[in-house]
Amino acid sequence: MIKFAVSVLCAAAVAGMLAPASALAQQAPVPAVNKSGSPAFDKLRNEAIAKKVPLVIYLTGSSWCVYCNIFTDKHIKERTFKRASGKKFIFWMVDTRQAPGRTPGSFTFQFVPEEAGKVVGCIGSKAPYVVFGPPAVIILDPVSGKMIKKMVSQGDMDKEGKSLPAVIEECWKNFQKEGQKTA
Repeated sequence: MIKFAVSVLCAAAVAGMLAPASALAQQAPVPAVNKSGSPAFDKLRNEAIAKKVPLVIYLTGSSWCVYCNIFTDKHIKERTFKRASGKKFIFWMVDTRQAPGRTPGSFTFQFVPEEAGKVVGCIGSKAPYVVFGPPAVIILDPVSGKMIKKMVSQGDMDKEGKSLPAVIEECWKNFQKEGQKTA
């Protein structure tokens, strides 16, 4: 019964039925470089800064979220994604597990790695980048920590009409152009 309720809530979240107008919003201040409290995030952010590429965070629920597994199979395991990762962007996959909540039928998310909860979280979290739930792709400027783009469902990818690496590359180029205009 709990798995069914979670599936229904996950489906509603993916469909945008339960999400606020912005299903992804920065909650806490963006952490300074090397000050996030997550050694894994800091290491990847430094690598992205050194390579001058965006940092891409993918929040998934591989053991329980059907929509996450579909998204992963369709986009993350794609050959073009694997080729571009590490070259055109730095990728961090944050997995979630479900832990029993305080009331019957409720649950909380546990992040894998656990330290990821200091950077990305779900509604009610004090993390800098908060999503309604997985799957979610967050594209960040590693220098400023600014969120460049968010995609919180397969529907967002369908609207783009191109591969995830192509979306990341286009967002990064547009972000850099905007930065040159203001400089």
